[in-house]
Amino acid sequence: MTGFFSKFKRSYSDKVQKVIIGLGNPGRQYEKNRHNFGFMVIDQIAESKQMTFRSSGKSYLWSETTMSINEGNIDICLCKPITYMNNSGVAARHILSRYNLMPEDLLVIYDDIDLPLGKIRLRKQGSSGGHKGIQSITNQLQNKPFPRLRLGIGPQDDGVPAEDFVLDNFRTNELKTVKKVIDKNVEIIHDYLSGDVERTMNKYNSLDFTESIIGDAA
Repeated sequence: MTGFFSKFKRSYSDKVQKVIIGLGNPGRQYEKNRHNFGFMVIDQIAESKQMTFRSSGKSYLWSETTMSINEGNIDICLCKPITYMNNSGVAARHILSRYNLMPEDLLVIYDDIDLPLGKIRLRKQGSSGGHKGIQSITNQLQNKPFPRLRLGIGPQDDGVPAEDFVLDNFRTNELKTVKKVIDKNVEIIHDYLSGDVERTMNKYNSLDFTESIIGDAA
């Protein structure tokens, strides 16, 4: 392999085969924001496997683990960028460099305002759709395709700019759906790691956890 990624050298584990990045913003004030949906999924996986995050000292928090799949075991790294959303690509580039992996070895989990809350879409590649975190990754990885898992957070409130809507917390009456999506994502990622991406897409992309949200915003 020649070009940008060929110069990367392993500096830590030599076993990690996949990197899973959840997008969000660091800091307690952002923890429950819609824009931190990706972080929430990563945190759930880490909690279920009693993983502890460490700092790269640069652009991300990371933790390695081994997951059991049908074919045996696979070593993965969970990653949370600390570059803030608009510079997520810096973290993606750094961590692929760390493991000498290619963009196709990366799965990015992020919020999507164009999908309703409760909808999930796994894709092998795609455009940014206006998502600045995804655009940053696309730019930093030199437009090479990478898989992504889109988590709906829409519909956007009337009269509320997108940049404000995504930085609002999920409403109390949305949290049941949020939890269902997060729990299902743990299952989706497990199947994705089995290597049959097409089967995983066909299995989960038709799921619909949308519910009638009753009650006032909270």
